[in-house]
Amino acid sequence: MRNIVIVIILFLTINLSAQAKKESICATYKAEFIFDYEQSKDMFPKDVQPVFKKAIDRGVFVDFILESNNELSIFKADIKLNNAQDEADMIVQEVLKSEQNPLYKDFSKNEYYKQFDINVKTYLVKDNLPDFQWKLTKEKSVINGYNATKAIGTDEQGNEFTAWYSTDIKYKDGPHNFANLPGLILQAEVITPYFKTIFTINNIEILKENLNISLPTKGKIVTFQEMRKANKPINEGVEK
Repeated sequence: MRNIVIVIILFLTINLSAQAKKESICATYKAEFIFDYEQSKDMFPKDVQPVFKKAIDRGVFVDFILESNNELSIFKADIKLNNAQDEADMIVQEVLKSEQNPLYKDFSKNEYYKQFDINVKTYLVKDNLPDFQWKLTKEKSVINGYNATKAIGTDEQGNEFTAWYSTDIKYKDGPHNFANLPGLILQAEVITPYFKTIFTINNIEILKENLNISLPTKGKIVTFQEMRKANKPINEGVEK
């Protein structure tokens, strides 16, 4: 009898473990880009500034998809939903151009991968996931029907980030390169000198299968800083 019980326990343990490994998620996010016109208008030629103003007055939104099996994940723009209709969609077009290649995360190595095509060169950025030194707070909220807790992070440059995560969804993933909180990140806020970006969860689908995600291999492998250094003259030209 004891042997039968042991066999049953082992069977259930192995079966439940296999089921857990098969489960994946597909989450959709909407990113809102909020610009300060006076602060950022000089990024564009004067003849383009009225179009830029029209775009930000209307609102700049881009849809993204996160697919994750809790070991590997892919974050990409949802091209089907991001239809640029006229010249006032210039910001959306620029965002989609910069996001034409997905961002991958490998949690076993705590790394992310992203391909960049700059002029005639292709780079494959392979770097550590940012250490935001997350501080978990006790502040609670409900985001799109999910219970969420606030976390505050800081990067190496001292920039502050805000994220809301849900422990009800046991994935240490999130939009863009945000990760490593006790649950899925439902909302994240990024502030730059020119604009603020807010990623907010739209929908979460639990998939009873293990998503097959393959990391990219095309391009010269570099860190993000190495890529920026190699293209410093280009970056300086853009800034001017």
